[in-house]
Amino acid sequence: MNAPPISVTRQQPVVPSRLDSIEAARGLAALAVALMHVASLMNVPNFAGHVGMGGLFNFGYVGVDFFFVLSGFIITYVHHHELGKPSALPRYLWRRFSRIFPIYWFVLLLTISLGAVARLAAGQAPTLELGAADIPGTIFLLISFSGALVEPKYIGVAWTLQLEVLFYIAFCIVMLHRRVGLSLLAMWFLYLLAHVAGLIQAELPWHLGSAHCLQFLMGVSVALLARAGSLPASRGNFYCALLALASGIAFEIQGPLGLHSAYGRIALGLGSAWVLAALVGLEQGAARRPTNENAPKQGPLRCPAWLVKFGAASYSVYLAHILLASLTYTVLLRIGVYHLLPESVTYTIALAAALGGTLVIGYWVELPVVKWLKAKTPQTKS
Repeated sequence: MNAPPISVTRQQPVVPSRLDSIEAARGLAALAVALMHVASLMNVPNFAGHVGMGGLFNFGYVGVDFFFVLSGFIITYVHHHELGKPSALPRYLWRRFSRIFPIYWFVLLLTISLGAVARLAAGQAPTLELGAADIPGTIFLLISFSGALVEPKYIGVAWTLQLEVLFYIAFCIVMLHRRVGLSLLAMWFLYLLAHVAGLIQAELPWHLGSAHCLQFLMGVSVALLARAGSLPASRGNFYCALLALASGIAFEIQGPLGLHSAYGRIALGLGSAWVLAALVGLEQGAARRPTNENAPKQGPLRCPAWLVKFGAASYSVYLAHILLASLTYTVLLRIGVYHLLPESVTYTIALAAALGGTLVIGYWVELPVVKWLKAKTPQTKS
């Protein structure tokens, strides 16, 4: 949800300069989250008073689980050649900062500003919900010292970014010392498995015992495997991975443990990790494909260009879609057509406005800013 297009140097194993299939998968995950939230926003008394579209898109939160796995993959994959190099730490931190915070602060300011304008238009005094105690979690996306994961103000989905920042900080140990860092990550992984199974009761601080951390570490594992050697380049493997992910979704939603269980997180994480591994394997297979026209070809999946472009701006989509969909519903209500239109039409208008507006933010604000900041990245000392 918050990572740049993957650029790599020419080294073994060979991969293309951009993993389009990963971008497309990220776009689909962002779309799933948007479909769910635009429908759930209707569950407000002034709007429909119930979740829209009959709850058809209630499964969309599984896109967040995919994002956690993707985050671990991208951090490890992009910075693999810098692992164990303390001199690369400033570059790593700058790259992570430039991806997360500038566009987050932009959307946060936009949300606060539009809220103030709406209150003024209604004849009310604008208020700021942000108190001193909210600043660490809302402005800097930090988890409280007590370890509580308190939802940030204004941008509800930003709780996932708090975990993202936690992952970035934890990954610093691998940047400082590769062997020690990877050993500690392995110990963290084993602790999480034992904790989920009930074998260990002790809780780690700062939400480090969350099952979402397992998903992050699954992504790290896929990236290490991809960098260590070639992953299977098989379409059959990809279809099996899709089946595994679909099974994980079914287990999460229809399984006996209920929604949001730790085992559901594991099932979704394993399915997502398998899909990522299969996609990277196909990309690797295409990169090393023989030039002989008579040789068997195992190319990557054909990804629509629009979906790849959508995936490139998926972080903006993720951050701002709730704001723009809510604004659209409010406008439709104010002009008196919200309750006159069929629910499906109202929903489609809000979804289109949200996706269109967030893509404008992505391509006019996020990506240009990231490109400019990337040029300012500190160079790693030899």
